[in-house]
Amino acid sequence: MCATRSQLDVPEYFYRPPHGRTLNWSVRLVPPAALKGCPGVVEFRKSTGTADLRRAKTIGARLIAEKRAEWDQILNQRKTLRSAPLVLTTELIEHICARRLYHWMRIDDLGRFEGTGHDDESQAALATLCKGTDASMRSVLSRGKTSAQWNRTLDVLDFWCEQMESPVSRTDPRYPQLIRQFAEVELEAAGRLMRRNQGEPAATPEKPRPLGELLSSMTEPYRDYKRQNSGTKHVGTSVNVWLELISHLGDVSLGAVKVSDLYDFLDTRMRASRKPWSMQHAHGLVKRTLREIFALARTRGLFAGGNPVDDMDILPMLTAKEEKTRRKPRRPFLDGQLSTLFTSEWYRSDTNRWHGKMATDLGARYWVPLFCMFHGNRVREVLQLVESDIQQIDGVTVVHFQEEMEGEQAAMLAAGVSRSLKNEPTQRVVPLHPTLAALGFVDFVQSRRCDGANAMLFPSSLPRVGGKNPILGRAYEQAFLRYVRDTLEFGRGFGNHSFRHQLEDRIRDAQLPGQRWPAGLAQAYTGRKRVRAADQSHIETEGSESGYGRGHSPAMILRYARTLNFDTISMPPPFISWLNGSGSSSQNNQ
Repeated sequence: MCATRSQLDVPEYFYRPPHGRTLNWSVRLVPPAALKGCPGVVEFRKSTGTADLRRAKTIGARLIAEKRAEWDQILNQRKTLRSAPLVLTTELIEHICARRLYHWMRIDDLGRFEGTGHDDESQAALATLCKGTDASMRSVLSRGKTSAQWNRTLDVLDFWCEQMESPVSRTDPRYPQLIRQFAEVELEAAGRLMRRNQGEPAATPEKPRPLGELLSSMTEPYRDYKRQNSGTKHVGTSVNVWLELISHLGDVSLGAVKVSDLYDFLDTRMRASRKPWSMQHAHGLVKRTLREIFALARTRGLFAGGNPVDDMDILPMLTAKEEKTRRKPRRPFLDGQLSTLFTSEWYRSDTNRWHGKMATDLGARYWVPLFCMFHGNRVREVLQLVESDIQQIDGVTVVHFQEEMEGEQAAMLAAGVSRSLKNEPTQRVVPLHPTLAALGFVDFVQSRRCDGANAMLFPSSLPRVGGKNPILGRAYEQAFLRYVRDTLEFGRGFGNHSFRHQLEDRIRDAQLPGQRWPAGLAQAYTGRKRVRAADQSHIETEGSESGYGRGHSPAMILRYARTLNFDTISMPPPFISWLNGSGSSSQNNQ
């Protein structure tokens, strides 16, 4: 049969309802295949409210455009939703299902009571949908995986979870529980809507309260909080504890974490096959960090209830043998190892082995190991020195280990870093060891002054501008650690800290009859808060008097620093000779 002219003029998607119930034009649109099974996405039908085709075309085009934009938004959300699945808990399952029931009933409220209401056609369509849902869910609940509706139900469930930004994994041990409760909610919703269609009461439940903030919501707030009074390294260590907890539990809500979860977390990490935690670390820093983060979250109102860490009446334990294997050894360099280092390729100015910053900052390669050996400082204390930190006091060349400096260095500001020290005793003024002066350190500092006020002694310490986590001296630290560990093969437990430990041993050995160092002087020289337990019988300590007066003068510290014995170490040549390519080593004669 041939089409009439009027039929040919009717645009696609336009139609008039059958049986002559109205002359008004309507539009009909089928959802994209990618949204098949998406909850709430059904075939779109809408009246233009006019029988005039010309006016209907304008109104209908707008209706179609709006609906397509809505579906496009759903598709885009589906693509951008985070892919990492959440770990299912009883609380999360109940929340997913409660929101699903509320969604069904709220959508019906909008159409039935707050919109235009249901005419015979829409009511019949709703009844068909409810009967189909009822039959499908009963099949799933009775037959399980053998149900013909099983796969479609899983697709609907997964899409619903993605829409809620709560993606889940079908391999989760509690996923079967979620399927069952989801099917029960679908059945309940269909039943309520059918009762409404028959004029019977069926209430809409209260909108479910938010589940609560996830563990990951505290990562950056805690990092910002910790930065206020902690160095970058400590902040990173503490934040990593939190990330380890998230990895262990999954990104669950803060309120869902139980005491048993924390006990299992500590026990698992203490018995891990790779990098297991020591009991001291787990009971100390880890427990303190977790308590601090949960306390911060409660203070910010992100979850209610008590701090789960405070309820830990008992902690997992290790045997003495197990604990010993987990401790990270921190061994002092032996004199033979130091001689090996000072005669190795690290101390060859003409080598092509090094690349990047270590290839160009010869001053750092030469001076930093020597400085650490004679002063026992933490490696970043020397790496962040600027030329103004080296001064003269009463004829003695001194080194200021300090955070503050006059003015701001533009290079540091550009790189987003600042100087830092571990604690208050670390901030100190000590005499430059005479051997460093003999090797040319004062002349080296003078040459750095040519680059302006507050010029860094070791430019390689400045991180790349715009780096993700800028830290002063990272390039040197990593290069040196790899060299002594992998190239020199000194073994486990040796690194930048080994210089500090070897000096502590030399200070202990210097405590001879008639030459014992005054109380507190050893700590003043090395920047240590207290004397090591192993040295308490050898080195006198200070009490509250350490907080009064000016402390030990550089000249007095120098008298005792000269008694430290480095005679058995093969030293590198003076700096200028070394720069000119001399590879010979000289015996240190103080």
